[in-house]
Amino acid sequence: MKTILLSVVAALTLTALPAVHADDSVDVKAPRVTKRYMMDQSEFRQYANRYQLQNGQQLSFKQVMTMRYAILDDGQYVRIYPTSAKTFVSDDGVRFEFRDEGETVAITDFAKLPMAKVVAGSPLMMAARR
Repeated sequence: MKTILLSVVAALTLTALPAVHADDSVDVKAPRVTKRYMMDQSEFRQYANRYQLQNGQQLSFKQVMTMRYAILDDGQYVRIYPTSAKTFVSDDGVRFEFRDEGETVAITDFAKLPMAKVVAGSPLMMAARR
């Protein structure tokens, strides 16, 4: 009987423990983990151009050593990472997919780019090489 009573008290104590320490919790955000693609510097050259967006803005891509960037209207450089030979992603989750041998690029979550002028409707923005 004492063993059962002791077990019940122990179980009640352990179930109450998380409620007591609930105010001490901390939010931890893990970085986005995306499958990375090892891209050779020469592979990116076909994309290092200026593109005209549907909304009139211009987007260019630049490579500095092994780092690649997307630049909207000659503004802030946004670092992008290759996830395949034709797709890239930024730290904020903006996805760039080059199509038609680099002549066009589809941009998903375009609104997350600095200086982006969002067009109502689809979260997808298209651009064509100038």
